[in-house]
Order: sequence, then C-alpha cells, then structure tokens
Amino acid sequence: MIKLKVKRILNKFLAFFDLEITRIKEPSHYSLKIAEIFYSKYGHGKSFSSGRSIDENESQIPWFTYPAIEYLKQLDLKNKLMLEWGGTGSSSAFFAKRVKGLYSIEHNEEWYKEVLSQEIPNHNLFLADSNYITIADDFNKLFDIICIDGIKRNACVKKSLSIMNKGGLIILDNSDRSPELGSFLRKEGFLQVDFHGFGPINEYTWTTSLFFDRTIELSPISIQPVIPVGGGF
Repeated sequence: MIKLKVKRILNKFLAFFDLEITRIKEPSHYSLKIAEIFYSKYGHGKSFSSGRSIDENESQIPWFTYPAIEYLKQLDLKNKLMLEWGGTGSSSAFFAKRVKGLYSIEHNEEWYKEVLSQEIPNHNLFLADSNYITIADDFNKLFDIICIDGIKRNACVKKSLSIMNKGGLIILDNSDRSPELGSFLRKEGFLQVDFHGFGPINEYTWTTSLFFDRTIELSPISIQPVIPVGGGF
C-alpha cells in the first residue's frame, strides 16, 4: 500500500518531465516527502496544470522563483511605493496587498484589459507603447521598489536609477538571461542577491535577483527567517 502511494505521488511529480516510475523496490519516505512538498505544499501541481502563477491555496503569487517569493513574503512593505514594468497580473495582486501603492506599466493591450478586469485594489495600471519607458516620469513619483519583468529591460534598469528613492530595491526576474544588467547595477553600487530555483508553472529552474541600495532599511513582518514551505520541527 505504501509502495503504491509513493509511486502514485512521484509519478504525478515526474509527469512534468515525461518520466514514470514502473517499480519501487523499497518504500521511500524521503522521495515521497520531496514530491509532496513540491507538488502540494508549494502548489506547483495546481500551478502547472492551470498555467497560472498560484500557490497551494490558489492565491496569486509572482512568477518568480519560490525562494524569492518566500523571502519577499516575510518583509513588511506597507510603507513602500512600488512600480512594475511588465509582469503584471499575479504579481500585481500579490504586491498590491502588501505595499503602500502600486503602479504598473503594461505594453500588451489584450493582457492590460485582462488585468484591469480583475479590479485589483490599490493598483494603478497603465497601458504604454512607445512611451513604455518615459511614462514613468508622468507619475511624478519616486519609488521604493521597482520590479522589471517585461520588455526593454536594459532601458528600464537604467531609467530606474532616476526614479528610485534612496534605499530602494530593484527586482529583476529571469536575471540569468541578462547577466550584463546585474553587472551594471553592481557597478552602480547595488548589492545583488540571486534566488535560484523552481517557481510556479515552469518545469525548469531560473533566477530572480534582488538589487539592494546599500542604505536600504527593511523590517520583517514578524520573525525572520520564517519557517519555510515544507519545513518545521
């Protein structure tokens, strides 16, 4: 019975990779636990099958790596003003509940209408085309957090420096695809922290990087570190 349960859960996990277990010689509590944490507790099973960036409770989460999401979840961001360049939707719903105010810039009109229809509280969504970079000046704001997860990333990174408050944070998803951007920000004095690993939807790993101004002040919501997903005593 235990063998069948292990086999069934592992095959759900391995199905993401077109693999299958046909025989298990001995019950493996170790393998069963890993599959349960990834497939169920992180919610990757629901996320992968639905194609949505959601957790185990079907709440929307950023399409970042799980380690980056867990780190951000433990921070008190209620006094932070945030700007999103691309990546709107699930991340917007996630951050709008946590920050003082959220401004988002989207270039895809169809997706803009989809996100707008969600009527996310505390969220200011703007459609941009040729003004994708310069529209940030129209807000007449300095931001504490800037997330870059869309098009024209080089220009977004450089523009961020002039619209960011001292002590700010830049979030760059898929940073492993653009190491030159990390190099640029490090030369500008930012401290780079990379979060590698799996995340929602995808069957592969990638990197979400956070770039901290060296004068940044961040406080935890409660304890830090929190007990991780699948952890405990």
